[in-house]
Amino acid sequence: MVPYNSPKQLAVFLAQHGLSLKKRFGQNFLVNADVRGRILSLLSPARGTRVWEIGPGLGCMSAAILETGALLNVFEIDRGFIKILVEEFSARENFRLIEGDVLKTWPPLRDEKPGLIFGNLPYNSAAALIADFLEKDFIQSRWVFMVQKEVAARMAAKPGTKNYSSFSLLCQTFMTVQLLFEVSPAAFYPRPEVFSCVAGLQPRPDQPVILCRGIFFGILRALFASRRKTLKNNLLPWAASLGKDADWVTRLLDNAGLRPEIRGETLSAADAVSLANQAARLIR
Repeated sequence: MVPYNSPKQLAVFLAQHGLSLKKRFGQNFLVNADVRGRILSLLSPARGTRVWEIGPGLGCMSAAILETGALLNVFEIDRGFIKILVEEFSARENFRLIEGDVLKTWPPLRDEKPGLIFGNLPYNSAAALIADFLEKDFIQSRWVFMVQKEVAARMAAKPGTKNYSSFSLLCQTFMTVQLLFEVSPAAFYPRPEVFSCVAGLQPRPDQPVILCRGIFFGILRALFASRRKTLKNNLLPWAASLGKDADWVTRLLDNAGLRPEIRGETLSAADAVSLANQAARLIR
């Protein structure tokens, strides 16, 4: 296993192998062994469990997962790190490397149905990846992700609060979100300017019945098109794109039991599902 329990250890290893960290990939290595241990205790996969790791870097967490007997897929985009991973782990039967941008490489593998997905997600793409999983109905797994603290706050935000957004609604419609613990910038190399948070997401046992996912996602975007506008005014452009007028929107809100003057940011996940299903019924 590549050791990096301090910034110095990691810097020396990178220099010896002619590797550099690339800002465009949002690479910040977790060099605090205690924090890694806490995350591993949360993961604890059983032997034979299919596990996906997003962004393994040099494989410090990968090595620990492989020792449990789990079947590990790692998704890595950096060619230099890929070379190290191949040298270190390719002989192991329970290791598989998927090269490239995970947003492009995961969909062909969705039928594997991993029991656990984890990773230290890049700050510039964490929300995009989580949203991609959810919008493509890939929700059968337990997820443990290290993300920027602000992203975690949005995932768990309550209706009507400043961090509540369409991303909050999307996460909470399909998953239960638990913010497990914060991680200081000092735990990383290079040191980021923000705090991080380890978040756990579990598929909701009461998965909602959504009559038309396209309508649901369209309404989610419409609800937060302008935080200052009323629910009705935010829905008008979306309805117009479907050839529907203001009277239709009034009827939709009445059927859903929602007042037109409230703001979209006050709706819960259940409210949004109900509104989308009413819209699907009216459009039929």
